[in-house]
Amino acid sequence: MGRTIRCACLCAALFLFVGAHSSLHAQTASQRDVAEQESELKWHIINSAIFAACLGFAIWKLAPAFFNARSADIQKAIKDATGLKMQADFRYSEIDRKMATLPEEVKRMREQSRIEMEREHERRRQESAEELEHINKNITAEIQALRSEATDQIRQRTAQLALRLAERQLRDTGSSSNSQLFQDFLHLVERGKQ
Repeated sequence: MGRTIRCACLCAALFLFVGAHSSLHAQTASQRDVAEQESELKWHIINSAIFAACLGFAIWKLAPAFFNARSADIQKAIKDATGLKMQADFRYSEIDRKMATLPEEVKRMREQSRIEMEREHERRRQESAEELEHINKNITAEIQALRSEATDQIRQRTAQLALRLAERQLRDTGSSSNSQLFQDFLHLVERGKQ
C-alpha cells in the first residue's frame, strides 16, 4: 500500500512538471518562432506519452494488489458484520423465547416461593414447639425443686415444733421424781438445736 502511494505521488509530480514546463513554453511562444514550437510540441507529446505509459504501467502493476487488499478488507468486514448479525438474531430469539415462557416462569417461581414459605413455617412451628417443651420441662423441674424445698422446710418446721412441744411437755413433767433424768434429756435436746 505504501508503494502505491509513493508511485502515485511520483506520477503526480511528473505530471505537474510536464504541465509547468508546457505553460512556460506557452508564455514564450510569442518570442520563438513556429518551428521551435513544433519541435517542442513533439517533445511535449513524447513526454506525455512516456508519462501516460509510466502511469498505466504503475496502475497495471500496483492497482490489482491494492484493490485485492481492499476487497479482502471489505469481505472480512462483511463476514464480521454477518457474524454479529447472527449473534444478535440468536440473542433476540433467546429473549423472545424467554419472554414467551415468562408467565410460566413467574408461576413456577411463585410456587417454589410458596413451598419454601411452608417449609419455613413448619420449621419455625417445630422450633416453637421444641422451645415450649423445653420451657415446660424447665418449669416442671423448677416446680419440683421448689416443692422439694418446701417439703424440707415444712419437715424442719414440723420437727422444730415437735421438739418445742416435747421440750415444753418435759418441762411440765420436770417437777416429777426423775428430774435429774429430765434435766440431762433437756440438756441433750438443747445441744441438738445448736
